[in-house]
Amino acid sequence: MRLRTAKTKRVPQSGAALLLCLFALLLLSSIGIFLYVSTGTNARIAANYGNNLDAYYAAKSGLAEVRDRVSYSSKQNPSAPGLADLLPTDIAGNPQGVLYVVNSAPGETVDPTDTRNKYFDDQLCHDYNSGIAPGARCTNPPASSNWALPFQASLAPAGTEPALKWVRINMKTNRVVLPNYCVNQACDSAPLDTPVCWDGKTEQVSPGGTVPACDANGMQNVYMLTSLAVTPGLRDNSARRLLRSEVVAPSIRPPGVITMDAAGISPTLSDGSSIPGTAVDGRPHKLDGTLAGNNACSAVAALATDSASASSELMQSLDSVRKGIVDTANSSCNYDGSAQGSNVCTPGLWWVRGTNSTPRFVTSITTTTSTSGSGSNSSGPGSGDGDHHVITTTTTSPCDPSNPSCYTNLDLSAPQLLATSATMAPQVPAVTTPPNTSPMTGGPGNQGSGSMYQSPLPMTLPDEVSALNRLVSASVNQTNYFAVSSANIAGSYGSNGNPAIVVITDTSLVLNQNLSGYGILVVPNDFEINAQFQWTGIVLVQSQSGNAQFKVGSSGTGYINGAVMLQPGGTSTASLVSNTRSTTANPIPFRISYSCEAIDMAFSSLPYKILGSSEVSF
Repeated sequence: MRLRTAKTKRVPQSGAALLLCLFALLLLSSIGIFLYVSTGTNARIAANYGNNLDAYYAAKSGLAEVRDRVSYSSKQNPSAPGLADLLPTDIAGNPQGVLYVVNSAPGETVDPTDTRNKYFDDQLCHDYNSGIAPGARCTNPPASSNWALPFQASLAPAGTEPALKWVRINMKTNRVVLPNYCVNQACDSAPLDTPVCWDGKTEQVSPGGTVPACDANGMQNVYMLTSLAVTPGLRDNSARRLLRSEVVAPSIRPPGVITMDAAGISPTLSDGSSIPGTAVDGRPHKLDGTLAGNNACSAVAALATDSASASSELMQSLDSVRKGIVDTANSSCNYDGSAQGSNVCTPGLWWVRGTNSTPRFVTSITTTTSTSGSGSNSSGPGSGDGDHHVITTTTTSPCDPSNPSCYTNLDLSAPQLLATSATMAPQVPAVTTPPNTSPMTGGPGNQGSGSMYQSPLPMTLPDEVSALNRLVSASVNQTNYFAVSSANIAGSYGSNGNPAIVVITDTSLVLNQNLSGYGILVVPNDFEINAQFQWTGIVLVQSQSGNAQFKVGSSGTGYINGAVMLQPGGTSTASLVSNTRSTTANPIPFRISYSCEAIDMAFSSLPYKILGSSEVSF
C-alpha cells in the first residue's frame, strides 16, 4: 500500500500582526503612563493648591487676630492680652519702630529679626530707607539698635495655625507704598519716611514732618500689618504667603481739648475779675480723670481751630485773660500779700503781683517827658521876658511783649495761679498748689501762644466731625442711643462698658439740673452749663446754619473728661464763654481734660478700620 504525504504550502508572512500587537501594547502603556502621570500631577496640583490655601488663610487669620488685639490694651484682658499700649512709637528702621507677634510650633524657633532663621523678615527693608531696590529680598535687618520691640506671642491655640509664623506691626509712611503710589500724590513734596495719618475720612501725610506726631496734630497713625505664613513640608511641597493690611483706629484725635471748626470765634475766657475757674488741660488722662502714664497718646493743645482768623481771635482773648489777671492782682494785692481796700487778694493773685515793691507784671508803660521854653507871653506872677517854664507830658502805651514784665508773658499753665495758700518769699511768695492743676496746659501748640494749635490741613476738623456724626447716625435705634429734649433729660446716661449717644432734640440746652454720663453728647447751637455736669467722652456743639456756643456759667461745676468740639454752620462763628471764678476754697469749679481713652471708649463699638490690603511676593 502506498502512502501519500500531503504537502503543506508555506505562505510567506510579514509580521504585521506582531507589529499591531506591539503598537497596541505601546498605546495601552502610554495611556497607562499618561493616566498615572496625570493622576500624580493632579494630586500635586491639589496638594499645592491646598498648601497655598492653608498659607493664605493662615496669614489672613494672623492679620485678623492682630487687627483685633490692637484695639485694646495688654492689661484690659489678661487671658487675651491686647497690643494697644505696645504699638511702635517710631517709624520702621528707628528704635522701637517694629513689633512682631510670633507663632512658633513646638520645637521651632521663629525669629524674623535673625537672618539665619528660616522665617527672617525679608520684606521689612522696603518699609524704611534701607537702599534696597524695589522687588529685591532684604538680606539684613535695620542697623539701629533696639529697632524691634519685644516679641509678643500669638493667641492661636497650639496646632490650630501651624502655617502662621509672624505678624509685623509698623507705622505706614509714604515709602511703604512705593514705587506706584504716595499718599500726597507727589512723593517729592514730602519726605518718604513721613508717617501717614487718618483724619476720620482720608489719609494725609503728617504735618509734623518725619516726627511721628499724627495724634499731636489731630489725627490717628495708620499702621501696616504684614503677616507671613509657611506651610510645613519640604521646600518644593511648602507654600509661603506674605499678606498686608493697613489699618487705623475707628476713633478720632482732636488737636485740642476744645476744638473749633469755625471761620471765626468769639471767646470770653474770663469775667475779668479773677483767675478763670475753668481749667483746660491737654495732657492725656485716664477714664477716671487722673493723668495717664507712659504709652498714652500725645498731649494736645488746650485750644485748636482750623482758621487763621479764629486763631488770631483766640490769641487776643488769651492776652485779654492775662491782662485781666495782672490788673486784678495789681489792684488787689500789696507786696506783703495784704489786700488793697475791700478787694480780695488770693494766694494766686499774690503770686502774680510778686513780693517786690513794684509789681512783677504790668499792662502798660507810663512815660513822662519834660520840656522847657520861654514865657515871654505869660501874664502870671513871675512871668515876663526871659522867664522859663517846664512843660510835662505824660503818655501811656501798651507794654512791650519782649519785656519779661509785660503781662503777655504771664504763663497761663502755671499751677501757682490756683494756689490755696502762700507765704512771703523773695520775688514771689511760696505757694501750695493743688496736684496736677493749672488753668491752661497741654501740648505746645503751633501758634504764638503755647496754648493754641491751628490745623495746617483744612479738612482735618470737618472730617473728624463727619466721623463723629457717622457714628451717631449709625447708632440710631440702638439700645445706647437716646434722642431727648431738655424737659425729658435724665440724670445719667451710659457707663464705662456701655457708652451712650445722647442727642438733644431742642434748639439748645441750658443745663439747670445735674447731668452725668459716658459717651457722646450732641447739642445743637448752644450749650450752657449752670449746674453740675460730669461727662466722660465727647461733647459736640453743632449748628446747621448759625453760631455754636459752649458756655460754663458762673454756677457751673464738674468736668468733661475727653474733648469738646464746636462746629457752627456755614461761615458763622463759634462762641466760647467761661464765667466761672477761681477761689481758694474751690480753685477749679469746672475742668475740661483731654482723654484719648474716653474718646476711644465712645467709639468702642467699631473695630479697627481696614484701609487697604495687598499681597507681596519675591
